[in-house]
Amino acid sequence: MKSADEARTIILESVPVQPVDVIPLLQAHHRVLAEDATAGQDVPSFDNSSMDGYALRAADTASATSGKPITLQLAGEVSAGNVFTGAVPVGAAVRIMTGAPIPAGADAVVEQEVVTARNGSLQVGILVSAGRNIRKRGEDIRTGSVVVQRGTHIQAAHLGALASIGKAQVAVFHSPSVGFLTTGNELVEVEQTPQPGQIRNSNAYSLLGLIRESGGEPVNLGVARDDERELGEKLRRGLEHDVLITSGGVSVGTYDYVLKTLEQLGVERKFWKVNIKPGMPLFFGVHRSPERKKVVPVFGLPGNPVSTMVTFLQFVRPAIDKMVGRGGESSFRLRARLETDFQKKDTKRHFTRGVVRNEHGALVVRTTGTQSSGALTSMAKANCLLIVPEDRMEIHAGEEVEIELL
Repeated sequence: MKSADEARTIILESVPVQPVDVIPLLQAHHRVLAEDATAGQDVPSFDNSSMDGYALRAADTASATSGKPITLQLAGEVSAGNVFTGAVPVGAAVRIMTGAPIPAGADAVVEQEVVTARNGSLQVGILVSAGRNIRKRGEDIRTGSVVVQRGTHIQAAHLGALASIGKAQVAVFHSPSVGFLTTGNELVEVEQTPQPGQIRNSNAYSLLGLIRESGGEPVNLGVARDDERELGEKLRRGLEHDVLITSGGVSVGTYDYVLKTLEQLGVERKFWKVNIKPGMPLFFGVHRSPERKKVVPVFGLPGNPVSTMVTFLQFVRPAIDKMVGRGGESSFRLRARLETDFQKKDTKRHFTRGVVRNEHGALVVRTTGTQSSGALTSMAKANCLLIVPEDRMEIHAGEEVEIELL
């Protein structure tokens, strides 16, 4: 049986990085950048005003006071998208709008709220320093600088930054096609009323959301009944995708056919079983397809709903992270103070569902209640996982624990 750390290492060493797609910037939201985006010019490319006001020569205001303002002649106006012709004369000012280029000769902008304009002149009763309210050329981005780094998960601000340097097309890692198959005679569709012994197929919907949130393209392969022939046909189709995930059928029950069938299809077993709770009967292997020159990671997740989600978060998500260029680690971990005592009876690493909150500037965490691997509401209520190490059998209220935000 592998430890959680050993299992993750094996997975990350086995999964391939995806090829690169060049796509329009408008389609790049939530994709991962495959190369550094560098600037071909300064941003902004000219000195401009940071507010509405008047462009002037700072030296002209050297003697200005509130009791004895100076008078400047208004020499014109410039708005964003236009350029003032000529230079601002000594003893003059130009009306300027936010974002407009600073006219030649001017070295400051005084806010319109602190001056008085009337009859073609401007009364200034304050000393204005050079550079006031001016955004300098290259203040945000310098030519040749890296604006967005390779491996960045592109969010809204990154889209804007890429647009500002003219990246109409960007290179991103391909989003892997992730086939997922749920197994078991007990499963019925969500719109059906379960009969005695049946349950609705919640795992298909959890996996759909988890795959999307991780940057993969989910492909629902349906439900495979506990029949080796049907299972084999659906698994064979699943191996045509970039990643294959199954849920259920990986334990040691009479009808747990998944492991046997995968190996019959040529999937090389890397490990089976991990020393964690929930989710111990986790399978990981790879399928090599010489004709397609492709390595397909294969995950056999346990079928209990919480086990499915926890093992995905701890092992499948890091694999997809690596495949799409994020390096295999997108989880965010912190320390929080435990609200109540916690005990366990085994030497497994526990991933306990919890709720963390800010209490007077400190993080405090409690469990969501029942920790049964079949209680999906324990995940729905949670905003974090408490990570309890293998060698800790008891943690007292007030002690710090490691948490992973969901």
